[in-house]
Amino acid sequence: MGMASRISPAELGVMAARWAIREGATEAEIYIHVFRGYSADIRTNKIETVAAIEDVGVGIRVAVGKKTGFSYTTGMDAQRVREAVKRAVKQARAAPEDKWWQGFPEPSKSYPEPGGMFSVAVARAGPKTVLEHAREMLDKASSIKDLVLARGSVSVYTLERAVVNTNGVYRVDVGTAALVTAGVTMRKDGLITPMIYDMDMSRVAIPESDAVVERAAETAKQCTTLYRGLQTGKYTVVLSPKVFAELMEETVLYSLRGDIYVRGRSYYGNRLGEQALSEKITIVDDGAMRGGDATWRFDGEGVATARKVLVEKGVVRGFVFDSYWGRRAGQESTGNASRDGYASRPHPGYTNVVVEPGDAASEELLDGRVLVVHQVQGAHTTNPDTGEYSVLANPAIYYENGEPKGWVPGIVLSGNFYKEIASNVEALSKTVEKAYPGMYMPWIRLNGITVAVKS
Repeated sequence: MGMASRISPAELGVMAARWAIREGATEAEIYIHVFRGYSADIRTNKIETVAAIEDVGVGIRVAVGKKTGFSYTTGMDAQRVREAVKRAVKQARAAPEDKWWQGFPEPSKSYPEPGGMFSVAVARAGPKTVLEHAREMLDKASSIKDLVLARGSVSVYTLERAVVNTNGVYRVDVGTAALVTAGVTMRKDGLITPMIYDMDMSRVAIPESDAVVERAAETAKQCTTLYRGLQTGKYTVVLSPKVFAELMEETVLYSLRGDIYVRGRSYYGNRLGEQALSEKITIVDDGAMRGGDATWRFDGEGVATARKVLVEKGVVRGFVFDSYWGRRAGQESTGNASRDGYASRPHPGYTNVVVEPGDAASEELLDGRVLVVHQVQGAHTTNPDTGEYSVLANPAIYYENGEPKGWVPGIVLSGNFYKEIASNVEALSKTVEKAYPGMYMPWIRLNGITVAVKS
């Protein structure tokens, strides 16, 4: 077996596809995922661990006629892959027919070359590098009065992906990434602020870790003054990119998924080509964006990634599809087959989501009486079918004519996000920020939002 350890992911994929056909599959698709890196973790002003991270495995999809099966194995041992192939074929034989099954995709006519996806420096970065950056974060935190760096991490990794199928798809891609996260609190005069999170990610360099701490500290500082004079009622609210992204993900982006659309559960299902959101809203999914957090040359089943306008000035233009749901809708894949690693079948999902910026300067966003919401808890409890949400704003800072008056604890925002994103949008910021990996959002100002204040 001496050779087996040096076999490349793509070669293993070709072998596995052949084994599947020999076992009686009519077609097969092999997805191989080799994830390796290092991470340093900080807890309460101390470096807690520096660890190697590794996640390697193979996902196998096969079809026997119109019956499909899936299996996976960790590692790249040929014998274990062979056993997983047998399991997948056995599962397919026992499965009911899927009348919608039309096979695995063919190779795309061309594939993008986005650039900004791989850096030798990040690929070579080791435990020493992540440790240095973690120390920088601690130094920055200790230089800021009253600050506790409660949580932090610096990680670097390389991901190699290979997709091979019996219809001629044979693709390999290698990318790097580095991620820095920080969670801080401040203690002042007996007051403890909420934990403020911030992050940055880059495909080609380690983000400035001290800058991440500094940004989180800026927000925490605003929470060291309390404002008690707010009553329950309707308010103009400014959502940070992070909060905007979370509410979008649970509602609008859910409804723009091809599988949700085909199943008749999309809020926008019968609104294609119509204005269903504010004309200030344009949403793009761009899997080929240069240097994007989620940029790859091909998706989870080997289809070329591309830039797609999903919503243009409020008009619904399309949905994201993998090949299965695309064909069920009578369309093509949009290059949006998403996988949660090698242990899952592909499903329609997003790459780099960009909500295009507006034209408002921060002075305009903060005009009048405004609540600025930096973070929320409970976004996942939103009802994606109706858009009803109720979230704890933690923290929300109250402003009057651009002046921060203080943190208002215990605020609950509620409403219907589908309706508000259509009718209550006043402005979007001129700048777009990274809300979290793969989500690029402006700040958004909404009027008439229901705010409940705990007395």
